[in-house]
Amino acid sequence: MGQKSSLYRTIEILKSLNDGKRLCISHLSLEYEVSERTIRRDFELIRELFGDFMSKDGECYMAYEKVLLEDILSATDLMTLANIVNIFDITNSDSIVSDKTKALIAKSTALYDFKSRPFENMKNRDILKKLEHAIKFKKEIKLAYQTERTKTHRTFHPYKILFLNENFYLVGDNVSKSQFEFLSISMVVEVSYTTKSFFTHKDTVEFIEKIQTPWAVYGKEDIIVRVRVDKRIRRFFILKEYLPSQKIISYFDNGDLEVEYSVTNLRELEELIVKWLPSIRIIRPRHLKKMIKKSLEKKLRGLCSVDFS
Repeated sequence: MGQKSSLYRTIEILKSLNDGKRLCISHLSLEYEVSERTIRRDFELIRELFGDFMSKDGECYMAYEKVLLEDILSATDLMTLANIVNIFDITNSDSIVSDKTKALIAKSTALYDFKSRPFENMKNRDILKKLEHAIKFKKEIKLAYQTERTKTHRTFHPYKILFLNENFYLVGDNVSKSQFEFLSISMVVEVSYTTKSFFTHKDTVEFIEKIQTPWAVYGKEDIIVRVRVDKRIRRFFILKEYLPSQKIISYFDNGDLEVEYSVTNLRELEELIVKWLPSIRIIRPRHLKKMIKKSLEKKLRGLCSVDFS
């Protein structure tokens, strides 16, 4: 089989252990087409994250108790959905959420409580319903967009509602300016239908499927970014994809990782890199280093100019 991501491989190993299978390093190395050293690191990471639940016989492992893997993996998605249901007040008879999904949400909320929640408060349910209707039936709309300073109007072709960085965005084509736009739904204050409908464009649909952050830029070629992740924080990158394009390229002998991202705008990685400094280093492109440095210097000047007395 072709090489799979370390996250996928680790999850498959965990599931096999849960099924009571005896797993040997040499066999897994051949199956996943990676080195035996890589498989040993997988088992080290599994033990580090989930505790001592495996017995070892030579180069083979078996679990003597199960890890609640499937509950852990599904909980975040269910809680996110539960938050969306709560924010949008999707409780009436025409709810888009099925009874089966509601039951799963209820079960999840009885066992888990996630303190990180979307902070936007979707107050205007009528606007949301109009947007849903326009997206479903591909209706052109006119909308008013209220920022702190100005109120603007535009004719818009709405493609989808996205949940990114704890905010809800309406994405589609601003017909007035012939450009793709992200619009914060909380700032949409008026919506009305025109008499026109629209056809979706393949390029736009494909771009929306690839969007990773609100800073993605339509029509730009992908930029490949590579970073070196210190071994002290590598477990976070192995078990969590910070962006959908994340790939682990290689393991260094000292345990560090080389991680790759594909973005349309370098700003898409700024927050992640700053968060993990100094345990993360930029390999390429070189001008990303200059951008991060300039951003940090600006923040520092702003901090130094504040009078805390």
